[in-house]
Amino acid sequence: MKLKYKKLIIIITVVTLGLGFFILTLIPTGGTNTQNAASADLELNKNEDINKLVSDYFAAKKTVNVDAMSNLVSDSNQINKEKLVAMAEYVEDYKDINCYLIHSADLNAYRVYVKYNMKLKNINTLAPCLSAFYITSTSDGKYVIYLSALDEVQEEFITSADKNDSIVKLKEQVAEELKKAVAGDDAFKQLYEKMNNEINTAAANKGATPTPGQATSAPSQQAATPTPTASVAATTAAASPTPTATAAQPSATANPTVTAAAQ
Repeated sequence: MKLKYKKLIIIITVVTLGLGFFILTLIPTGGTNTQNAASADLELNKNEDINKLVSDYFAAKKTVNVDAMSNLVSDSNQINKEKLVAMAEYVEDYKDINCYLIHSADLNAYRVYVKYNMKLKNINTLAPCLSAFYITSTSDGKYVIYLSALDEVQEEFITSADKNDSIVKLKEQVAEELKKAVAGDDAFKQLYEKMNNEINTAAANKGATPTPGQATSAPSQQAATPTPTASVAATTAAASPTPTATAAQPSATANPTVTAAAQ
């Protein structure tokens, strides 16, 4: 099978209401692996291992702890430190982290959509975000954010999951919430746009290509850097803030779209 590289994290800007960290799982209901992902039902799930993986990822991202992040991903070479540093200049914290999952029993993997609020420094308005990751387990059972090459089956699963009706609605919600945040606070808008420009420059300097594992909603993120965009192709590794949404594969833009960008 032909291997393709795409950045694996997506950020979908979306407002997360509610506190705490919980995991919602999309459970397939029969049919092929691809059909299951596209028609899965939303159901509450408690997977503490994935919960911790995502929490640790955002903690490492906030502090630009590349060593810690390297232990959380399948390929540390895909981590874009310049992009992380650029984001850290503007981001104070990642709050209200919630996860939605679509499970592939055939691949023993998950497409994870992370909703959270991004707090910029010296700005009260929060940036609603949604990031997408492709999470797999190693031979010893450890969960990792997958940033390596994807085969056709994995890519089809991610693409199908990103088209799930529930995820599409999240992407639309992301775009709308981000639009309101930008329209209602000029200081937020200016800082957000400035951050996105610097993040995009850092990503360009890295010269990486997106890997199919990630989706972004604004901030493309395989590596995770938010960008005001809404798309779901988010990925697995880095996301950048910008009004865009990317999903494990695509990239992020400030529109209801989901793209993925890796770190």
